[in-house]
Amino acid sequence: MHRINDFIITDETEIASLLAPFDSTLTILDFSLMKDSMSNSGYIVTTNSGKYFLKIYSKTTDKIETAALSYLKNKINVPALFFYDGSKQRFPFAYAIMEFLDGVTFINHVRSNLKYPPEMAYEIGRICATIHERSYAHNALLDGKLNLLQELPRTRDKILHLLNGKPSEYLKPETIDSLCRFIKENPDLFDSIEAKSVLCHGDLGYANIMISDGKVSFIDFEFTYSGSIYHDIGHFFRRKDDDVEALINRHIYDAFAQGYNSVSASPLPSNWLTLAHLCDISAMLCLLTYDNVPTEWVEDIENDILCAIDEGRRL
Repeated sequence: MHRINDFIITDETEIASLLAPFDSTLTILDFSLMKDSMSNSGYIVTTNSGKYFLKIYSKTTDKIETAALSYLKNKINVPALFFYDGSKQRFPFAYAIMEFLDGVTFINHVRSNLKYPPEMAYEIGRICATIHERSYAHNALLDGKLNLLQELPRTRDKILHLLNGKPSEYLKPETIDSLCRFIKENPDLFDSIEAKSVLCHGDLGYANIMISDGKVSFIDFEFTYSGSIYHDIGHFFRRKDDDVEALINRHIYDAFAQGYNSVSASPLPSNWLTLAHLCDISAMLCLLTYDNVPTEWVEDIENDILCAIDEGRRL
């Protein structure tokens, strides 16, 4: 697992001091750092009153995640937010104490069972559409109350901007040329992608979906923003490793769409999957804005971009 930020390492005494404002009667019995994350630092903390999840934020994603959890708590399954301190007075970093979901990530659930349950694809689609019910005037970063804060460019403009920056150091010139040409020749597809802006999870990968007590829960809302519905859908259906990809078929796509359409006032169009793959290009390019991006990331992203272009041309 390649991380964006270094882990924030702490100890039992410091963890106890962070939990004290939430519940001073808690005694720490054990704690462990979760090492499968990419950005922030999470600790599973076992106490005399049960397990909690302590999340320490490396940067400034704390306000948006805690706002999203508070907004969505009565709409979908999300971890309960018990305590949040963004003051950085008690500790150099913002942190939150949340419900610990005793389960497995969706990716591990699929792998361990060697099957992809259509009923879960349906439920994930339904939850996704529920999040997307909140609409906005345009793409934007959001503030701590989930209101518009800073306008963001349209999907096509963001892609073209990124191609003029750091990602151009990783991608082949012919891939860049092909993508730029495709955008210019297919404005109607990007018109569809950009037709409306909604509340997006922002990082809807399989690792951010938990299966706990048979229920599907969404976690890690630190990249929530206002954007296209196809941002979340494209990320969710981004190409997986071969063992998981082999389990995804038309029945899974149909189940997801049926779940989504059971909630959404605007049913997904017939070409929704292609629009999602095209929209996801902008998110994948963002992964190439860092130094020393792993070679396998670059190869996978380049392949996915070319596949999305080819898919769009076949419409």
